Amino acid sequence: MLLISSLEVFLTWAVIALALIGFGTIVLTLFSEDYSVIDAFWMGLAISVAVLEIWNLVLPITASVTMFLFGVGVLGLALNRSALGNTLRSTLQASRWLLFLGIAFALLLALRSCGLCEYYDTGLYGAPAVRWIQTYPCVPGLANLHGRLGFNSSVFLCIAALGQGPSKDLGFHLFTGFLLSALWATLLPACARCVSQAAASPADWFHCIVALPAFFWTTRSRIVGTQTDEPAAIVALIAAGILFADLSQNRRDDRPTPAAPRLVLAATLFSLAVTFKESTAVFAFLAWCLVFRRIWQTTASPPNRRLQLAAALVSPALLLLPWFARSIILSGYPLFPATIFAFPVPWKTPLSAARQYALGVQSWGRGPDSHFVDTRGLRWVGTWLHQALRNRPSFQVPLAICLAGLAIALTLRFRGGAKPRPPCPQLSLLLPGLAGILFWFVASPDLRFAQFAIWTTAATFGAWGIVSLDFQRPPSHTRPAHTGIVLAALFLSLSWCLISLGWKEPLRALRGVQQPPPLPKPALVLKRTLSGLAVYVPAQGNQCWDAPLPCTPYFDESLRLRDPSSPRLGFTSEGRAAELQTFW
Repeated sequence: MLLISSLEVFLTWAVIALALIGFGTIVLTLFSEDYSVIDAFWMGLAISVAVLEIWNLVLPITASVTMFLFGVGVLGLALNRSALGNTLRSTLQASRWLLFLGIAFALLLALRSCGLCEYYDTGLYGAPAVRWIQTYPCVPGLANLHGRLGFNSSVFLCIAALGQGPSKDLGFHLFTGFLLSALWATLLPACARCVSQAAASPADWFHCIVALPAFFWTTRSRIVGTQTDEPAAIVALIAAGILFADLSQNRRDDRPTPAAPRLVLAATLFSLAVTFKESTAVFAFLAWCLVFRRIWQTTASPPNRRLQLAAALVSPALLLLPWFARSIILSGYPLFPATIFAFPVPWKTPLSAARQYALGVQSWGRGPDSHFVDTRGLRWVGTWLHQALRNRPSFQVPLAICLAGLAIALTLRFRGGAKPRPPCPQLSLLLPGLAGILFWFVASPDLRFAQFAIWTTAATFGAWGIVSLDFQRPPSHTRPAHTGIVLAALFLSLSWCLISLGWKEPLRALRGVQQPPPLPKPALVLKRTLSGLAVYVPAQGNQCWDAPLPCTPYFDESLRLRDPSSPRLGFTSEGRAAELQTFW
């Protein structure tokens, strides 16, 4: 029965992927007829998220919008069936074994997606956020009910859209595994070129290094729930790979200009990453600036260049403007829990409460098990560093790759004598990577919050070192030897990650499961605020899970409805910051 459920998940993903590919082709054909199927998929995902954001400003996410997106996707497939058919046929003929390997990864992820939901934040605020999205349009002041409901992530919109029809209320089983399957569609061809010792490009090595965290997420991370960290990291790494590939190309007047849709897609995906996870903002903004500069420097004709520049502005705006609007509606702050640029709306979360939540996020990143006071100043650094040094996939391995790549590149560069040194424009990707790490360390340095920046930096340094070996030594004599050494080192790094503790957790999540289980329903206590509003509160713990609305683990007696007849117009509150600190 479990295998049948896994196959149903796999087939559901296949249908969704086809619809997104069709949606993406409608957009990409505006710029060029030369695009790949996987690029069409990612563009379709980004534009679909923009549609969901705009839709939820005025309507709840129901089966209507899901069917609308599916219908547009089918239309795109019909309009571009000839080009897509040729692309698929050439893919099947060129690398059939690679297709089978990709299907194997997708089936493994589908199997794991049928497991129990053990992701804590799903019960804390993810599942309630999805239920609000499916029940009402964006609710003003929802953060007054529970501050974390103001943590605006478009991942919740995607899960709400997936949880319709046959998968009703089961969207949390589908989304993260689906994106990981799509990530492998990008990584596997690059890994194959590196392993086969074909003409592997710097971008191929970049993707080969990114395959390390992707394999760990596939086999060990929790993928059932309302995760926002992995989806944001996946989208950011796809965009970073596109930008790295473009930066690595030797662009001269006698060479054709690369296809414009790829840079436009990168700009779009960096913006999509921000809507998935606000902590990607610094990384994504600086990377977007590199994309914009790269388009500006192209040798395309002035009309084409203007079109590309306009697209690099419009597509992020379609994602970010409704995302900002949702944040302002939910809390009164466009970057909640950050309190900058607050809007004077009547449902705004009180400043004291918003600051308390911002400090709480920072405190959690510095020491999840530490008292709030112990994370002030620099007292937390020693404990944090001790814990970070023990984390193999998120700290040890990427740090080792960074140091090895830097050492190899610098050693060969300075020992090259009079031999001209090749330009390395791809190193400009270190600017958003290192800036993203710095921002993360100051804001909330939990390692899972910065996988996009950590692995972009590691892949950039690692690819630089490998490319330096290719440049300094004659390929016909030594390339196979050092390629084998590099691949062996990457395999040992992956093994070092996988043999760490915690390998039993993915198996335990599947124990006794026959089909994707629904969310648990906790025991609740009904309390009333001073205004008479009835609010459900968990009898134990702080997880609402699949509780009826409104539910909050942090009861605030000053909470009240803006319109006593319906929650549709939202909530206001005096915001008891001292009480919030007690329950953080």
